[in-house]
Amino acid sequence: MKVYLSGHLKQFAGGETEVSLPGSFTSVGEALGGLWSLHPALRDRVLDEQGKIRTHVNVFLGEKSVKQSDGLATPVDADELHIFNAVSGG
Repeated sequence: MKVYLSGHLKQFAGGETEVSLPGSFTSVGEALGGLWSLHPALRDRVLDEQGKIRTHVNVFLGEKSVKQSDGLATPVDADELHIFNAVSGG
């Protein structure tokens, strides 16, 4: 699986915006666990104290929003995970 990170998050992944995760995963939470094993500093930037995706962070599995699906329990049915901060302004 490939994980794509926004520019802000790359600083917590050794400057990488694209991370290849070895192995296969059954859920988004499991895939993120694989990402944390490679880049542990990302965990606190993506998940809150309760282990849920932070409100200002978007996680997409392929083109599907994980927050609008089953959260971390979302079954993996794509080979790309995109993680980025929400953008707002006026």
